[in-house]
Amino acid sequence: MSDVGTLRRCPRCNLNLVDDTIECPLCHGVVELEGDEDGDRMSQESKSVTYPDVLYKLKAIKLIIRIVLFAAIVTGVIVLLVNYLTFNGVYWSLIVCIGLVYGCATLLYSVRKRRSIQRIIQAQMWFSIILVVGLDYLIGYKGWSFAYAIPIAFVALAIGMAVLMIIGIDGWQNYIMTEIVVFVLSIVLMILWILGKIPGSIFILISLVTTGLILLGTVMFGQKRVMNEIKRRFMI
Repeated sequence: MSDVGTLRRCPRCNLNLVDDTIECPLCHGVVELEGDEDGDRMSQESKSVTYPDVLYKLKAIKLIIRIVLFAAIVTGVIVLLVNYLTFNGVYWSLIVCIGLVYGCATLLYSVRKRRSIQRIIQAQMWFSIILVVGLDYLIGYKGWSFAYAIPIAFVALAIGMAVLMIIGIDGWQNYIMTEIVVFVLSIVLMILWILGKIPGSIFILISLVTTGLILLGTVMFGQKRVMNEIKRRFMI
């Protein structure tokens, strides 16, 4: 049952909702309770329903696409260099580069079709993990998927989350669950490496540190909003 007299607001669409939904019907982002930070922060301005600034959103999305493409190129160059310096007979970097190209192409298509960016990222993350692990086993398991490809993908994803939150696309709180999942998966990789179940590399440690710091920063700066988001997601 929703709180009496409490409005829910979508920060992305700047739209007030009167029911107890936790998802915006327009962009499918998580809504906020009016007065989350201030119990009496119910100004006349917040009560009005307005349309989003379409021009600003388009510019921000174009900026994100450029950042993602640049990050994909840098990541491709790094993995090619690492593969060359640690070459053991497997050209795993080519597979990673193919995955990057596929991911960028999917992102461009999804944005043009106005899909939710956060859902695209989450779907791509799981698909990429399944893809690289499957390819690793198909060409003769060498462990490069766990030692290099997945940790590098986690680092790129965590940095991407930070950029999206700073720019404010889709509501920054919406990315907290993806950050938590990536951090937990980085911990799992580290444990498997320590136990000797997968081959290790410095990238696993870099992934754990990077995802942990970005998650910590989100919690410290987000404070009450982050906790409210977690409670809503887990229905606490």
